[in-house]
Amino acid sequence: MNQRLDIDFARNRPRISHAGLALLGVALVLLCASGVSLWQAYDDNDRVQEQVEQARHRLFAKSHPVVKPATPAAMHAEKQSLAVLRELTVPWQDLLSILEDYPAHDVALIGIDHNPVQSQIRITAEAKNFDAMIAYLRYLQSSKLLREAILNDHEIENNVPGTPVRFQITAVWSRS
Repeated sequence: MNQRLDIDFARNRPRISHAGLALLGVALVLLCASGVSLWQAYDDNDRVQEQVEQARHRLFAKSHPVVKPATPAAMHAEKQSLAVLRELTVPWQDLLSILEDYPAHDVALIGIDHNPVQSQIRITAEAKNFDAMIAYLRYLQSSKLLREAILNDHEIENNVPGTPVRFQITAVWSRS
């Protein structure tokens, strides 16, 4: 009834077949081949990345040329050209129309001096009296083109008939 169990711990195990060994050899060869292929791919990638970086550097160098420091003569010429440009951008037509279109004709313009760097004009004028001078100052202050119209100086001309008031106003024009 009971069958006897025969356990032999010292018996030789079966050997690997030749087909298994061949399969193992093929797998090792494929593993080595894929490793070499991966190594070459990494080398190719590094080489291409270096070429891309060199191309990017050349493109950046072309689009951003090296700026040489300006010579003193070039800086002087640039300052002169900017001064001429500031002179040309003074809105003379609008300024003169504001100064001359004062409705009450009791102020006479004597001179206009300008400082284009600060967008500023200095008006020298003569009024019949103090009230006319103040009215002209308020007229200039209400202008849209002029701002900060300030009375700098005034003088009563006692030796001239009618005792007019000579005055100077400084105003800043708006750049728009």
